[in-house]
Amino acid sequence: MRTRWTRTLRVLEQAEKDGRSSLLEPEVYEILKDAGLATPRRVFVPVGKAPGRQELRALGTAEAVVKVVSPLIIHKSDVGGVAVCKAEPAAVRKTCAAMLKTVVARSRAAERRAVRESIRGFLVVEKVAFDNVGFGSEILFGLRRSPDFGSVLTVGSGGLDVEYMNARLKEGRAVAIASAHLLEDEQAPALLEPLAFYGKLAAEFRGRRPLVAPRVLAEALLRFRDLAAAFSADSTETPFVLEEAEVNPFVVRRGRLVPLDGVCRFSRNKVVPSARPVEAVGRLLKPASIGIIGVSEKMNIGHVILNNILKGGFPPAAVTVVKPGLEAIEGCRCVPSIADMPETVDMFVLTLGADQCPGVIEDLVKLGKARSIILIAGGMGEKEGGASIEDRIRGLLAEGRASGRVTPAINGGNCLGVVSKPGLYDTLFIPGYKLPRPKEAGSASAMISQSGAFMICRMSKMPSIEPLYSVSLGNQLDLTVSDYLNYLKDDPAVRTFSVYMEGFKPGDGLAFARAIREITATGRTVLVYKAGRSPEGRSATSSHTASVAGDYGVFKALCEQAGAIVAGSLAEFEGFMKGLAWLEGRPVRGRRVGLASNAGFECVMMADNLKDGAGLDLAAFAPETKERILVSLRPLGIDKLLDIHNPLDVTPVADDAAFMDSVQAFIGDPGVDCAVISNVPLSKALQTLPAGEGHAEDLTRPGGFAARTIEIFRSTDKPVVVNIDAGPLYDPLAAHLEAARIPVFRRADEALGFLRTYVDRLSRRG
Repeated sequence: MRTRWTRTLRVLEQAEKDGRSSLLEPEVYEILKDAGLATPRRVFVPVGKAPGRQELRALGTAEAVVKVVSPLIIHKSDVGGVAVCKAEPAAVRKTCAAMLKTVVARSRAAERRAVRESIRGFLVVEKVAFDNVGFGSEILFGLRRSPDFGSVLTVGSGGLDVEYMNARLKEGRAVAIASAHLLEDEQAPALLEPLAFYGKLAAEFRGRRPLVAPRVLAEALLRFRDLAAAFSADSTETPFVLEEAEVNPFVVRRGRLVPLDGVCRFSRNKVVPSARPVEAVGRLLKPASIGIIGVSEKMNIGHVILNNILKGGFPPAAVTVVKPGLEAIEGCRCVPSIADMPETVDMFVLTLGADQCPGVIEDLVKLGKARSIILIAGGMGEKEGGASIEDRIRGLLAEGRASGRVTPAINGGNCLGVVSKPGLYDTLFIPGYKLPRPKEAGSASAMISQSGAFMICRMSKMPSIEPLYSVSLGNQLDLTVSDYLNYLKDDPAVRTFSVYMEGFKPGDGLAFARAIREITATGRTVLVYKAGRSPEGRSATSSHTASVAGDYGVFKALCEQAGAIVAGSLAEFEGFMKGLAWLEGRPVRGRRVGLASNAGFECVMMADNLKDGAGLDLAAFAPETKERILVSLRPLGIDKLLDIHNPLDVTPVADDAAFMDSVQAFIGDPGVDCAVISNVPLSKALQTLPAGEGHAEDLTRPGGFAARTIEIFRSTDKPVVVNIDAGPLYDPLAAHLEAARIPVFRRADEALGFLRTYVDRLSRRG
């Protein structure tokens, strides 16, 4: 639906002239009408006035709902500002007079005069006879401006108990959250269908026909979307911003949605997005030349970084060290000052203290000596006075860019550095003996982390993944997470993205979500973990919308809608990192999974974890597959102990050959799309320990469990994961399999949880 929003603009302009930043309920109805939504019949009665009989008769109901109208009273029911009476002049006059006294009396003593003077009158509304089916009869539609993600929509179960229900219903059932900027028309039905009210209102319920057509709900959501987008902070279509708007509740009457209450706050706080220096990211990640300052002859942070740059393979001849008094260090030329640098370098590493950084950056900008900077210094935005240092640096960048001079893009500050395998450098200030890593990339992935410590801990724990790019963002003084995604989305070498975030610069959450959508649309994967999940304070909200859709809820919902996988824990993040990296390129043909273990409880655990939102289905083995499995088990007599079914329990009696021949049989079955091999390695029959004293095992032995698992994994393109459910004694077995780039989990629920999500995301994408 297209609209010029003439009525809405008139309402907002009049409220602004009245000195208000919030709308009265009658004004909210005018905006809803402008958006193409139905509104109840009503008449406004000023204080001291009485409605005429004809006005009340036009309501069309024997009874009317009377509501106080005041910019100071948001939740009217709490102060006695809502009442029902006969739709007759005398009854309405009496109700209004009594309500005026009640509302003032229930206000705080210090506020009573202000409340009395603020009351504009009373809204007399038809008493809507709606389809009341108990729980689920009332629906909430809301929008609010998120500092990170722009205009965000909320829809869910409404009424007075909306927060109570939201806290007690399963996630995704009470409320749905979507971006007004990203929600497409065809996505609206799928967003609404899981909600608790949907089954009561828009579907058959115990033989009763639907009370409202699904398209009516979808259209209402899309009209709300259009309103939010037109009055968003970055929209040039209108001069106003809807900071928060809510209808709670909508009810259903004769197949149509009717609003029974509404609130709205607005402003003129438009945001003009600044041009992002995304092209400079390429210079930073793949520089032809590097400059560095802060290198001591002794092994300080700068010297460690210089050594790591060279160890990464970057040529010493292309490195310039700003170091007075020396001609060369570690084979790299030295110059006494920024001004003496013979050329403009693609990347400059600044390792000095925070108080020295603005002066160096000023020289780099004025002299045009760097196209990008990695700013290591911490404390800029974390201690008193730090903000002024960041502000000064931002001012230097803005001035340089406005003048058209060569002005660097900055990564950091307070960052641990960047590792670029394609760029042949490592600017981490961690000595190599503390963080040994392979020289070549181990996966087609990029890791972007706001925390450097988080990044290096994952690199230490999972060295075989070794991303192409590992970026520590730090404070995002200039370059943000979305800048890196927007650059790397065009790099075909990067297939998976792992992102750790603590917070966004204003508006960058929306740019982040948009970049995720572009990346995942090309068949690639984005994995995200968000720290800092504490809910926003509710005391500042004038409606339920922000309370039921807190900051983390918005982050999770919008990232998932953009196509990202949002990890709920660090363990899940790490498991998904390796799983996504090592299953990259394996097609998902369906949801039929084959499960095998040598322990009955593992089979039960795996079966219990097949379904949780995204679900897997147990594959039915073909007769020839069952026969091949029986042949594998027959030499040990296991065929006499069990029937062949899925999950397959080969029992602890199975040796390496029996176990893995059975696995190979069902993985080759055309009716199996993916598989989990779950091994309880304590069985005496299996080779699961490294060679050592006191036993004759050797997990590396040809034909053993590990060797056969690697062979089977490499011989199929189906998604296959392994579970090793045992203690530290069996860490070498897990490490041996992971060195072969096989996703290994240490609990059955984690293995199934990953495979469920992997299959669900890739099957939906296809």
